[in-house]
Amino acid sequence: MSFRDVYGRTHQLDAPTVEVIAKRLEARSNSDRYMGMLHDYLGAIDLTAARDVLALGCGTGVEVRELLRQPSFSGKVTAVDISPTLIATGKCIAAQQGFADRIEWLVDDAQRLGFQDAAFDVVIAHTLISHVPDPEEVIRQAARVVRPGGRVVVFDGDYATLTFGADPDMDNKIISALIANPRVLRRLPTMFKDAHLELVDSRGWALTEIGHADFLLAGLQSFSVLLPKAGAATPEEVEAFVARQLRASEKGTFFGGYNFYVMIAQKAS
Repeated sequence: MSFRDVYGRTHQLDAPTVEVIAKRLEARSNSDRYMGMLHDYLGAIDLTAARDVLALGCGTGVEVRELLRQPSFSGKVTAVDISPTLIATGKCIAAQQGFADRIEWLVDDAQRLGFQDAAFDVVIAHTLISHVPDPEEVIRQAARVVRPGGRVVVFDGDYATLTFGADPDMDNKIISALIANPRVLRRLPTMFKDAHLELVDSRGWALTEIGHADFLLAGLQSFSVLLPKAGAATPEEVEAFVARQLRASEKGTFFGGYNFYVMIAQKAS
């Protein structure tokens, strides 16, 4: 079976589709609950001594910009994504917000990083390993490029828990279109150990929206493009599904959500 996850092949997609993905990524910054999870785990990292941070799969850089806003962090970030279009978009937004001198933007594959060993104090993979063909290799690469005593931080969704209402067939189609590895976080403690990293912290959240949709609205609005692009559903099928979910949100009968986790590991000194 060919690799279907559209988020994992943004470098291969047409410009209009990547624009939809970019809009979806940026919309996450408008959710207080989503940003609350981000702030929570950034607060769990000792950033005071971190001079060089690597952000893998940075997309448009929502998380990178938020990292740079942390009072305890005065270093610089190298932001890497496989999509030249997303890198260009992220670079433009960061410049508009005054972060141009603190971010280096690079097109690179997190599964085959071009950096030297032990080059970074912290490596962050934010909503990345669920979308790549080889998540184990991403963790091995992160372990290679982080310095002894440094941290590897992985935040992602446990997409096997994703649900919209009472339509498991459509849930499965959404997962197959958008998520290459829906259960990968359940393997992450073992992946850390195999990469000679020690798990030192972990946190979890259930992002559920009952009655009315908020964070999940932007995802729903992207489905009309992304699900047919992945071959998971017809445009008519997706249009009808999205219309049902929007009506449910308007009527106060919406139900949707999934779980998120962060796991933080340390490389031995």
